[in-house]
Amino acid sequence: MRNIRQKILDAAEIYLKNHSLEGAQINELCQLAGVSRTSFYREFKNLDDLFSCLISTLWTATLSEIIETSSTIASPQERLFHFSKQIALVAQSREYLPWNEQSISQAIQLLYSKDGQGLSAFTNVIAPFITGCQQDGGLRTDIRTEEISDWLLRQIWVLMSLPPTSIFNGDPLDRYIQIFIVDAMRAIDASTSGGSDVNQKLDQILDKLRYL
Repeated sequence: MRNIRQKILDAAEIYLKNHSLEGAQINELCQLAGVSRTSFYREFKNLDDLFSCLISTLWTATLSEIIETSSTIASPQERLFHFSKQIALVAQSREYLPWNEQSISQAIQLLYSKDGQGLSAFTNVIAPFITGCQQDGGLRTDIRTEEISDWLLRQIWVLMSLPPTSIFNGDPLDRYIQIFIVDAMRAIDASTSGGSDVNQKLDQILDKLRYL
């Protein structure tokens, strides 16, 4: 038999397919879950606490599934590309929230609330994947794993709210991920001489031109 907390979370997931976060009612949720208000408040402080927990639970499960498939790819750059694109596609589908911009904005704000529990859950899932890409030479190592994880998540929130427009040739989502995620996080070659190396600069320019 499912425990009360899980019953409420399951009911909230169903409830959000037809209601916005702002318009949610505890009584309706409790009725759908088959629990009392007293039981609800034993498990959650309020609706924000419930929705933050729900969104975190849904996303960590999704992230784990995507990481499992992405980790089979040998090239760290291709691995990161696949990981980022799959997350972006899930985010843009909005299957777990109603088609409501205000609800999406509110959900993201909940994840970045003071306690930071939702983001910590995400980081704990993503961190080993990021570390693996760093160890394989696919990601720069001068930035902490937690910072890279946070930066990637912020990119996904952007793609969720504002999908790339088709103003360039090719797939706009692929282009965005390649340039602003994969290339931006490319490992720095410590053997080069930095900005004074003309050949390195030329290589970087040519690398960017491939996507124009």
